[in-house]
Amino acid sequence: MNAATFNSHYPIGTPVLAYPGARREDIPSAEQLITRTRSKAETLGGHTDVVWVDGHGSCIALSHIDPVTEEQWEQARIDLAATTAARRAALLDAIRTYPNGGWKPERAASAMQQAGFDSASTRTAKADLEALAADGHLTPVTEMVIRHYDLTGAAS
Repeated sequence: MNAATFNSHYPIGTPVLAYPGARREDIPSAEQLITRTRSKAETLGGHTDVVWVDGHGSCIALSHIDPVTEEQWEQARIDLAATTAARRAALLDAIRTYPNGGWKPERAASAMQQAGFDSASTRTAKADLEALAADGHLTPVTEMVIRHYDLTGAAS
């Protein structure tokens, strides 16, 4: 669909499912945004039709936008909340199984994928670890390595 056709069917504020990087049918771990359009669609660079959406800083190609009804949009939000809760519960179970594991986002993503959440990415895992810490389930540990250098020879 081109920008003119999109604009004739969908006003600013239309509920959409947006896929900023790739669609989930291409990459299962691709990010999905449940959001609304915040601009009219336009042609970028003379060849790519794009639109801007709430909650995302750059434009998204119309080929990565699925307009939905209000009911579908609300159901997607409910489904996301349920999936997020289940994924975080599975992660917390994995952490309780191996409590001294140094749970970094990469390890958490791997644990969630092993638990059947195939679309869990490192970015998702980081957000889940932060949410579990905010809820009081985890204590964040900051590892810091400080390296310093001194002048060599007679320099002062």
